[in-house]
Amino acid sequence: MDGLLLLCVLPITLVIGMFLLSEYRRRRRYAGKTVVKEGIEYRNNHHILGVGYYHAPAGVWHLHPWNEYREDRGYYWSGEWHAEPDQRAMTPTTPSPDEIDRVNKAWRKADPQKMVDFWAHVDRFGFGQAVDRHEGS
Repeated sequence: MDGLLLLCVLPITLVIGMFLLSEYRRRRRYAGKTVVKEGIEYRNNHHILGVGYYHAPAGVWHLHPWNEYREDRGYYWSGEWHAEPDQRAMTPTTPSPDEIDRVNKAWRKADPQKMVDFWAHVDRFGFGQAVDRHEGS
């Protein structure tokens, strides 16, 4: 009975151990990396995978792009939905050190390589392919 229990528990333990090791390696790989740097000006709607879009006038990243339109909500800018789009001319700005820290942490947590791999394989006509396409079809 003890041998049978060991045969059942050992594979599960190995899988959990491999998962924990891969998580540790992933975190360590990105620990020293940053996607946003101090002293750099970022243009409006600068996009960072896993974080969002930079709103230059506010100096922060948001989930939605500046002036994104939704029929039921209006236009998104400065972190809120508005009835009219913002027509101001946008100049690049420098985010605060706190915002830089927040964005870099969110980017590392989102696992940038997984996102890059995912988007590299997304067919631009939809998510994935149902059938292979051939010339002329």
